[in-house]
Amino acid sequence: MQLARLKGATVVGTASAANQDYVRELGATAVVYGDGLKARIEAAAPQGIDVVLDGAGGPALDLSLELVKRRDRILTLVEHGKAAGLGVLVSKSGRSAARLAELAALYAKGDLRFLVRRAYPFTEAAAAHREIETGHGRGKIVLTFP
Repeated sequence: MQLARLKGATVVGTASAANQDYVRELGATAVVYGDGLKARIEAAAPQGIDVVLDGAGGPALDLSLELVKRRDRILTLVEHGKAAGLGVLVSKSGRSAARLAELAALYAKGDLRFLVRRAYPFTEAAAAHREIETGHGRGKIVLTFP
């Protein structure tokens, strides 16, 4: 959301009722997911939806297919197995030292923020991974090294 806003996009973000303020803090128009989601998104974006970043898959990806005219404007982070058959894009590794430096510079300027949910010492990496696997929680899980 933050990177899209920095590029000038109007962003609509879906989240639970408990996370609406957080989505707004990140610069997006917040919409509660659940029954009636399509109508709430359309009301929040009366000009239409041009691009979707799908981070949930399943019904969220199905809804994305209804909202966006061009399937090549949908990027899924989770439905890699279904993507090709649907004509949607999948995330590719964009990790590099240059990209990390760009993000660090945005963070240093205050243009990008990262919420740390919890930090674990590296000796507890298995516990950190179990927390990530729950799929619940806001923010990043961080491993610390002495």
